[in-house]
Amino acid sequence: MSQETELKLYIEPARREAALRLCQQLAGEQQPVEMQLTNRYFDTPDLRLREYNMGLRIRQRGDEREQTVKLSGDVVGGMHQRPEYNAATSSDKPDLTLFDEDIWPDDFPLFDIQRELDEIFRTNFTRQRWRLTSGEGVIELVFDEGIIIADANQRSICEIELELQGGDLTELYKMARRFITRVDARVGSLSKAARGYLLANKSTLEPSTQADFVHQETQDDVGTGLYRALTYAVQYWQHNDACLLEHPTVRAVAGITDGIRLAKVVLQQLMMLEVDVSDHIVRLEQMLGHLGWLSRYDGLAELTAEDGAYHRALKQQPKLQEHIMEQQEHAVQMELVLNLVRRDDYQLTLLELGELCNRQPRHEQLMQVALRAWASQRLREDWQQVAEAFTRERELRPEHYLKQLPLLLGSLQLGYCVGYLFDEGDRERFRAPWLDMVRGIREIMALKLLREAIKDTDDVNTERLLNWQEVQLESLLYALEHSRRSALKQEPYWVI
Repeated sequence: MSQETELKLYIEPARREAALRLCQQLAGEQQPVEMQLTNRYFDTPDLRLREYNMGLRIRQRGDEREQTVKLSGDVVGGMHQRPEYNAATSSDKPDLTLFDEDIWPDDFPLFDIQRELDEIFRTNFTRQRWRLTSGEGVIELVFDEGIIIADANQRSICEIELELQGGDLTELYKMARRFITRVDARVGSLSKAARGYLLANKSTLEPSTQADFVHQETQDDVGTGLYRALTYAVQYWQHNDACLLEHPTVRAVAGITDGIRLAKVVLQQLMMLEVDVSDHIVRLEQMLGHLGWLSRYDGLAELTAEDGAYHRALKQQPKLQEHIMEQQEHAVQMELVLNLVRRDDYQLTLLELGELCNRQPRHEQLMQVALRAWASQRLREDWQQVAEAFTRERELRPEHYLKQLPLLLGSLQLGYCVGYLFDEGDRERFRAPWLDMVRGIREIMALKLLREAIKDTDDVNTERLLNWQEVQLESLLYALEHSRRSALKQEPYWVI
């Protein structure tokens, strides 16, 4: 078995010449080794290898063939780490018995899968390769250019791979930065195989818009736990980034936003523990500024949703409904987002956070403090801030709820990072009324936008509709008051 560790960077075809020049500059007088490679990827018709998170290919170079099984690995900030097994072959069809039997899971139906193997797609590309000395090892720099073929469908390949072979990780990231800043390279999270499955319509790429609790281990130290949470946040962000580039949607933008917010929360915890990440936090805050239009879009979407509380009433007011739908359409700033993700600072942040996850710099405090004890204390301190913000004798007004929403969201995201360490039932009971409050506060925004729309729309019964909007708001505030009082009475789940 070998462990593949490589950084993948996508290059726009229009920038290929500049990318090749930079490759040669990095290599000095060394000339590239050029080769023509054909890779055939195999699976069963029902994708049983994919069920086991395995990829199978035969690579052909001239008359030489090699079959490879790649197991599932991690992709963080463009760094791909995957175990792989190789075996020489003379056939155009894989023979799974050529691999050591120990690589298969106990329940793996080897002979059934072998009988059903079929080619799903292939890649044909030219590879130019340089081997660069790095410390006591080597960094392999390759430029791949060609196509992915699945039946009648094709997709271009134009990318840089930086593979670490005992070299210096810092030097590898330094090279990657030069490709981003000088030839507009983008951090790549989808392998050629992943893109091939998409092209063959054998997989889908859907945005993730609901974070999960990071699976922490009770015995870990604080550093291990926080870097695990940061890795999750970056992977969540980068998955949605890949979805955006494949098919731009508001859902993908929402997923990117959630990933950035989650990464920011983890970095804030690291900064409190004296890890220097302040520059990263500033960058993330700037990105979130470019994504601020989402809150307006979500508020308008709440009004227009067919299963929402306001759809039936608005159907009776076609002029108003049409105006709100136009506002919702105009709220989307997809071009702004697409420009953002192409920017150097966005790509560098993804890359550098990936480097942070891989290097995991830590000091004595991060290594010696137990994660669960730290999480209990940190959740208590954080909750005290939230409780103070929402503790009032009188009922809260809409402006106060809206002002405190970022604080509440940050607290709930901290729970995603370390809440897995505590009892699930206690955790969910505690969080439920706070989550109700988040939904209610976002509905306040929707009703605020509704009021603006009523005033801006001609030929509607403005006074009657404004009165109706006010009644809806008062009803919502009543429900929020109930959630607020319930939330403040909940027993904390982190007491140990």
